[in-house]
Amino acid sequence: MLAALLACVALGCGGSDPSESEQEPSAGGEALPDAPRVTGAEARAMVAAGAVLLDVTPPARAEQSFIEGRTHIPMGELSERMGELPRDRDIVVYCNGGGASPRAAARLRAAGYRAFVMGARRNWDL
Repeated sequence: MLAALLACVALGCGGSDPSESEQEPSAGGEALPDAPRVTGAEARAMVAAGAVLLDVTPPARAEQSFIEGRTHIPMGELSERMGELPRDRDIVVYCNGGGASPRAAARLRAAGYRAFVMGARRNWDL
């Protein structure tokens, strides 16, 4: 019952199916540093200057969140694939609906990456 409740609360990035949630399993409720937020225009400028554009949308929704040149690492795989990301470049994190990207960026910040939150995919176009 608790797992079902947590799944309902943790629906991230535009998904209504808990199996497609972009939320990573709870990591024991650790406190994570907030990552700075950027607008779509700021994100585009950062990417043009060499930042990595990271999409943490789950695979089932990845087509909906596509932006040319993105790196796609679903939120559920981020911890094990973090080493694929460069430590010497800014990382702009987004997802389809905006729910998982702040947590993903916070996890990256906690691991020493320079991560920023753009939020939802639609912000790229604003």
